[in-house]
Amino acid sequence: MNNVKTNKIKIILVLTGTLIIGFALGMLTSAQIRNAHLKKYRSFSSTDRFIYGTLHMIDPTPEQKEKILPVIKKYASENNTLREKYRGDFIALMKDFRKELDPYLTKAQKERMDNIARSHSKRSGGSKRHGGPPSPPPGDHGSGRMPCPW
Repeated sequence: MNNVKTNKIKIILVLTGTLIIGFALGMLTSAQIRNAHLKKYRSFSSTDRFIYGTLHMIDPTPEQKEKILPVIKKYASENNTLREKYRGDFIALMKDFRKELDPYLTKAQKERMDNIARSHSKRSGGSKRHGGPPSPPPGDHGSGRMPCPW
């Protein structure tokens, strides 16, 4: 009888361990898939990263680099201008949203939104990202993430 209980406990432990390992592997796989999909966008989050990321992808010869660097710099600048415009437009939109929404919210709801915004701002502004191409040389290393605007 005691042997049967011991076998049942062993089986339960093996199944539980298998489930835990499966769960952990699933999370890691999911993170890798997400990282792979986002990697190409991360390299274009600032002018320096755009230039460095493009050169890293192309791996040009010295002769090619001399000819294509002005083109890459031109589009890096345009990309940065577009990103900043979008960022400004987004922040303005969210401020208008809060201005229109706030009269309908209770004090507690407003505080909750403010706390979430602060929390998001801390995460996006102060966190170091991992993954993507290697970091470019010193220069503009903005996080590329937008703060929560309200």
